[in-house]
Amino acid sequence: MAKLNKYYEDILRKIDQFLSDKQYESAFELVNQEIASPYIPMEYVERFEQLYVEINKIVMVNQIKHKFNSMSKMEMLGKIYDGKKVDLNLLSFFLGKFHKEIDSIDLQYLNKIFSDKSIGNTEKIFALEQIKLSDIIYTFDYNNGIINKIFKIDTNKDFEFNKHPYFVQTQKAIEKILIKDPSLATLAHELLMIVYEYYFGTQPYFEPIVLADKLSKYVQAYFDNKYKPDAEFKIWIDNIMGAKKILN
Repeated sequence: MAKLNKYYEDILRKIDQFLSDKQYESAFELVNQEIASPYIPMEYVERFEQLYVEINKIVMVNQIKHKFNSMSKMEMLGKIYDGKKVDLNLLSFFLGKFHKEIDSIDLQYLNKIFSDKSIGNTEKIFALEQIKLSDIIYTFDYNNGIINKIFKIDTNKDFEFNKHPYFVQTQKAIEKILIKDPSLATLAHELLMIVYEYYFGTQPYFEPIVLADKLSKYVQAYFDNKYKPDAEFKIWIDNIMGAKKILN
């Protein structure tokens, strides 16, 4: 075991050195090799997964810089959204590079992303969050293609999951109900996130405390037969989960 630990510590030191030298491609290749190996000791799994996410983001940004840095705003906008799909990495780069130069015409073009019902809520919400982080104030026409409704979303308002009063109240209620079982609370939280994305622009018809209770019983029922979610709610949440799988 000591030899195995030494091997992984050596690998981590090599990765750190690559990062210090800004050799991100080499660092990412080394992380990829370890992630792909059939066995990684549990104490190193989280570290390698974290490195993968962090370095991958740097590599993607560098690739975008190399490929698109010479483009004008309008050229880049056309690459961000081509009428069928959205490139979120390029959008983040665009906002970072041009945030002081973005005008109403650019925002009208970006509005097409949110009015396109074929683009999923996950992508749209991320795009909205990135725009808001860039201190851009604008009201977008948001087409929620799952529930087939159109809303006005103002980036100057709190639309994020962790700021939306309805979902904040529901999450707090879940934490109280499942205070003795944090793993189930985490699962219920993930389901609530899916509900948030599904209904983005509006909210479910349940009161927060009612939804918290029903979600808690729903996750408890998978591990304890004494908990039975009502049949109507089970159909409701299963339909939402099914829509998420179809879109993914």
